[in-house]
Amino acid sequence: MTVLGWLKRVFRGGEKSGWAATPGSIVQSATSSRDKAEAISYAVNLSGLVKCEPDAMAFYESAFADHPERFLTYKELRKRGDLLDPVALKALGLRSNVKLSKQLLATLNEAGADDPINSANVIGLTISTALCTLRDLENFKSAGVNDAVFCASNMAAGPCGAAAKMDRNSVRVSKAPLLPLGSCSHPDQCSCRYLASFAVDRA
Repeated sequence: MTVLGWLKRVFRGGEKSGWAATPGSIVQSATSSRDKAEAISYAVNLSGLVKCEPDAMAFYESAFADHPERFLTYKELRKRGDLLDPVALKALGLRSNVKLSKQLLATLNEAGADDPINSANVIGLTISTALCTLRDLENFKSAGVNDAVFCASNMAAGPCGAAAKMDRNSVRVSKAPLLPLGSCSHPDQCSCRYLASFAVDRA
C-alpha cells in the first residue's frame, strides 16, 4: 500500500476536500459512545477543575457529543446553557460582557470556580486532546496500522516529564494511552500526538 493510499483510508473524504486541513475532512470513526464517555471522563478528571458529580460529567458528555467531527470551540463551551446576567458576572469579578453559562459554572469545583474563564479553556482543551487522540487511534486501527510513534509536545510549555521520556518511542496502537498523559502537568498546552508507523498488515 502506498503512503497516499494509506492516508486516504485514514482520512476518508480527502479526495473531495482537496486535503484541506479542517476538522470536517476527517471521517467519524467507529468509536463507541462508551469509549467516548470514558475519554471525556479521563480528561475532565485530569483537568482537576470539575466536581466529581454525575451532573457535571453529563454536561461535558453532552457538550462534546459530536467533537471532534463537529468541533466545539472554546467560546461555544462557555456559552452552553443559560448565560449569567451582568449582576452575577460582577459578583464573580468578571466583566459584564463576558459570556459564561450557569450550567458550566455549576460543574466547577473550588479550584475551577476561582477562575472560571481560564478553567473552561483548560477543560475544553484537555477534552479536545483526548477525543482527537481517541479518533486518531481508532482510525489507525481501521487502516490496519498496528504501531505508532509518540511525538512529544513542542508548544511553548514544552513536554511534561513523562512525554519527554516517551518521545519518538514506538507504541502499539491497541495499548497507546490517551493524551494528554495522566501525569501531564499542563494538559491545556499539550500538543503530543501519535504518528502512524507504516508497517501495515497486508492480510
